[in-house]
Amino acid sequence: MAEIRCNVHNRHASTNTVYHCLYGFYFLGLSKVQLAQKYGKSDVKIGNWIRRYEENGFFTRKERALVYLRFSAVQRRWIVDLYKCNLEAKQRFQITFSVTISTASICRILHAEGFTFKALERRAIQLRESDVVRFANELFLIKWDLHMLLFLDEVSCDNKGILRNKRYGQVGKRLIFRGEFNRCPRVSMLSFMGQTGLIETFYTEGTFKRIRFFNCCRSLICSGLIQRYPGQHSVWILDGARIHCHRAIVEYLRSLGIYVVFLPAYAPFFNPIEFLFGYLKRYLKRTYIELHTKNLMVAIAEAIQKFKNFDSTNVFKKCGYQAGGMFDPRLGLAQDTTHFGFRDDC
Repeated sequence: MAEIRCNVHNRHASTNTVYHCLYGFYFLGLSKVQLAQKYGKSDVKIGNWIRRYEENGFFTRKERALVYLRFSAVQRRWIVDLYKCNLEAKQRFQITFSVTISTASICRILHAEGFTFKALERRAIQLRESDVVRFANELFLIKWDLHMLLFLDEVSCDNKGILRNKRYGQVGKRLIFRGEFNRCPRVSMLSFMGQTGLIETFYTEGTFKRIRFFNCCRSLICSGLIQRYPGQHSVWILDGARIHCHRAIVEYLRSLGIYVVFLPAYAPFFNPIEFLFGYLKRYLKRTYIELHTKNLMVAIAEAIQKFKNFDSTNVFKKCGYQAGGMFDPRLGLAQDTTHFGFRDDC
């Protein structure tokens, strides 16, 4: 008991405690004397908290208050805006305003504006402007429309990747699922997407090899769904994976009247099929039943049928492809990168 009394009477109250006291004064109608009894402080101390809040519009400790007195609102906003795009603020601040500033002052300003210190997640993206220009120029050199475009890519998943990771649960309690988990073999899909949705999908266990990829392309071409340029699905757009870039495969496609265009490296936002894969995985997470006897490949095949007749015009537009053979790379570059596995909360 003595330890409790000592800590309350002899230590500074935290900012959170002060705001609880202010809440009691302004919203509950408690007097300074009543608050002093509840929080173990003198009524003079309670009055000082109220006065400081009414003068500044906020309550903070001395160090943070000095920061607000020394640096203007324009200077504080400059630091906050800089940290949204660049973490090296101290040196640039001193060059811009000819005023020294400590790292601690920068931290206090950022904390006051709602920033917290987080782990930095690094992802390797080396999107080259010259590569984007090259891709745009190739599209500008040919006449095309949306019905002529065909996008292809591979995606793989297993039953672990499509299990739900969120459930409703009781507040304050952890939600744990206990049971057997039998991991199924990883299934890879090679999908071809046009304006009307998924044209065809091929499956294999593991990953696609070059020969398997070539046989799938030849099977699709022989099905009659592909026409010579400038016919339907005659402009194939694909990424620069090794099995896609093999010289013999590219020459084979061109010999059949198919115009092949390779996407810029690290540019999934120019590929509409990446969006469709995201829709497909979300659908599987909603519908796939854990511990079910249904084969994983069967579950994926059923989900694929939902996107067979899928109007992809809006998805094409998100990536920059517009009716009349117009390509605007700015639309693709403006897309939210969280769709492609990148987090924007770092």
